[in-house]
Amino acid sequence: MRLLVTCGDPNGIGLELLLRALAAGALDSFEAEMVLCAPPAVVAAYASALVQRGILPPAETDRSGIRIGDRTLPIEECFAAGYMPRFGVPTPESGAVARAALEYAAQAMMSGIFDAVVTLPVSKEALRMAGFSFPGQTEFFGSVAGTQPTMILACAELRVALVTIHVPIARVAELITLEREASTIERFARSLAHDWLIASPRIAVLGLNPHAGEHGTIGDEDERVVRVAIEQVRRRGIEASGPYPADGFFAREQWRSFDGVVAQYHDQGLIPLKTIARGRGVNVTAGLPFVRTSPDHGTAYDIAGRGQGDWGSLVEAIGMALYLATNRKRFSEHVSP
Repeated sequence: MRLLVTCGDPNGIGLELLLRALAAGALDSFEAEMVLCAPPAVVAAYASALVQRGILPPAETDRSGIRIGDRTLPIEECFAAGYMPRFGVPTPESGAVARAALEYAAQAMMSGIFDAVVTLPVSKEALRMAGFSFPGQTEFFGSVAGTQPTMILACAELRVALVTIHVPIARVAELITLEREASTIERFARSLAHDWLIASPRIAVLGLNPHAGEHGTIGDEDERVVRVAIEQVRRRGIEASGPYPADGFFAREQWRSFDGVVAQYHDQGLIPLKTIARGRGVNVTAGLPFVRTSPDHGTAYDIAGRGQGDWGSLVEAIGMALYLATNRKRFSEHVSP
């Protein structure tokens, strides 16, 4: 199994967590060839800064990889430029590095060079400074693959898919269309079957409005769109139900009776997921011809370079990527004639 890890924003916490996890042996148990996609000069400067701060033990970096003690992480060079870390600050330079890593990863994954990719956190602001036109990494990979991706946040207990992702809350209602709702549920069901090997997944769909609209008295989207989409996918053999009022659904732990939950917008699904995951959540992009995961947190500029971050979500993202890639291969082998 070959796994690619992109460097993310080099002014943020992603590389720090990866290098600290490497040094601590937290990556030793993974039976995979792991490769870091990053400019070697960036990795060298980043590691040197952490060594000087006492956060990392002595490290050696060249064009082939980084060595910390008796552990080595190979590097795939994706961008050539001088660089000095500016922890905690989004810059055009850090955005350019993150963009280059993403673009290399997209080409490599579409070419089948790696079995899965884990993307470290990026800054949307820094990416915009570097001319990146996509709202986020999820949308970028979907564009490269020519597919409509679905963002899933997952942990051991819960999986949540989003109908809308990185859009202003003022635009959410207009984007809740019958086609988008039904296709999100269908892609989620397909991912649960292919990637998690759940033969007949049970999916709960949350309502958009408070109390799921109370039969149209608090907005008509839940009756006019969400309920109709649920009925539509049920006719296609998908075990979906709802719409459920989001507050009571999580407060009464109804989610425990389902294999997955569809939320209408970002915070509706991710606040409870991250609360339940306790720092071990993983972002999974469904609907791609390859497996992509990432930690459930951002660049954490406020603590970058301080040795304070928890690499738990990163380690979970690596484990999840390998797990999903293995399952996807098993599913493919099972359905092949």
